[in-house]
Amino acid sequence: MANEGRGLGEYQKRQRRPVTIRGVRYESQVAAAKALGVTDRAISMAVKRGTLDRIALSKEITNDR
Repeated sequence: MANEGRGLGEYQKRQRRPVTIRGVRYESQVAAAKALGVTDRAISMAVKRGTLDRIALSKEITNDR
Protein backbone atom coordinates (compact mmCIF):
# COMPACT_ATOMS: atom_id res chain seq x y z
CA MET A 1 0.00 0.00 0.00
CA ALA A 2 1.09 3.54 -0.68
CA ASN A 3 0.34 4.70 2.88
CA GLU A 4 1.95 1.76 4.61
CA GLY A 5 4.30 2.81 7.36
CA ARG A 6 2.69 6.20 7.86
CA GLY A 7 1.28 6.82 11.29
CA LEU A 8 -1.66 9.00 12.15
CA GLY A 9 0.80 11.50 13.65
CA GLU A 10 2.29 12.23 10.24
CA TYR A 11 -1.16 12.84 8.79
CA GLN A 12 -2.05 15.19 11.61
CA LYS A 13 1.21 17.09 11.17
CA ARG A 14 0.32 17.73 7.54
CA GLN A 15 -3.20 18.78 8.44
CA ARG A 16 -2.51 21.17 11.30
CA ARG A 17 -2.69 24.85 10.59
CA PRO A 18 -1.28 27.71 12.63
CA VAL A 19 -3.76 29.89 14.46
CA THR A 20 -3.23 33.37 15.87
CA ILE A 21 -5.18 34.45 18.93
CA ARG A 22 -4.77 37.97 20.29
CA GLY A 23 -1.39 38.35 18.58
CA VAL A 24 0.02 35.00 19.72
CA ARG A 25 0.67 32.43 17.00
CA TYR A 26 0.17 28.78 17.92
CA GLU A 27 1.32 25.91 15.72
CA SER A 28 -2.14 24.35 15.76
CA GLN A 29 -5.59 24.62 17.26
CA VAL A 30 -4.70 21.84 19.69
CA ALA A 31 -1.61 23.74 20.84
CA ALA A 32 -3.68 26.90 21.31
CA ALA A 33 -6.31 25.00 23.27
CA LYS A 34 -3.73 23.52 25.62
CA ALA A 35 -2.05 26.89 26.16
CA LEU A 36 -5.34 28.67 26.83
CA GLY A 37 -6.94 25.95 28.93
CA VAL A 38 -9.88 25.27 26.63
CA THR A 39 -10.86 22.38 24.39
CA ASP A 40 -9.75 22.11 20.79
CA ARG A 41 -13.47 22.07 19.94
CA ALA A 42 -13.82 25.52 21.54
CA ILE A 43 -11.01 26.80 19.31
CA SER A 44 -12.59 25.21 16.23
CA MET A 45 -15.95 26.79 16.96
CA ALA A 46 -14.35 30.19 17.57
CA VAL A 47 -12.58 29.92 14.21
CA LYS A 48 -15.87 29.08 12.53
CA ARG A 49 -17.72 31.94 14.27
CA GLY A 50 -14.92 34.46 13.88
CA THR A 51 -14.61 34.98 17.63
CA LEU A 52 -11.01 33.93 18.28
CA ASP A 53 -10.30 37.25 19.97
CA ARG A 54 -12.78 36.31 22.71
CA ILE A 55 -11.69 32.72 23.33
CA ALA A 56 -10.59 31.86 26.88
CA LEU A 57 -11.48 35.22 28.36
CA SER A 58 -12.92 34.73 31.80
CA LYS A 59 -16.15 36.42 32.72
CA GLU A 60 -15.94 38.41 35.89
CA ILE A 61 -18.73 37.63 38.29
CA THR A 62 -19.92 40.53 40.36
CA ASN A 63 -22.42 40.62 43.18
CA ASP A 64 -23.59 44.20 42.59
CA ARG A 65 -27.29 43.32 42.58
